[in-house]
Amino acid sequence: MSRSGYYAWLAAWPARRVRQRAEDELVAEIRVLHAASRGAYGAPRIQAALARAGRRVNRKKIERLMREHMCGITRRRRRGLTRQARRAVFAADLVRRDFTASRPGTRHQ
Repeated sequence: MSRSGYYAWLAAWPARRVRQRAEDELVAEIRVLHAASRGAYGAPRIQAALARAGRRVNRKKIERLMREHMCGITRRRRRGLTRQARRAVFAADLVRRDFTASRPGTRHQ
């Protein structure tokens, strides 16, 4: 390491400490919001909640802090949307549709 590089690093130490303290405060806010959502909120919703509270933070920074300081959960239920109901009540055919045909492309009269 060069001498000038060392002294540049040393001179930047107070700024790094201030930045780290600000990040620690942000992590505490993120933890509160994350716990309030029972661990369901991800970075976009956390960012929106912080913005509503008047704190503008980059989403990527929130993602990085959440990745470093907490772990998320996935709570998804698989739902079969095309399954028929067990006791389905079929609608009455009020139009009396007839789909029989003697050959393709024709309709039975």
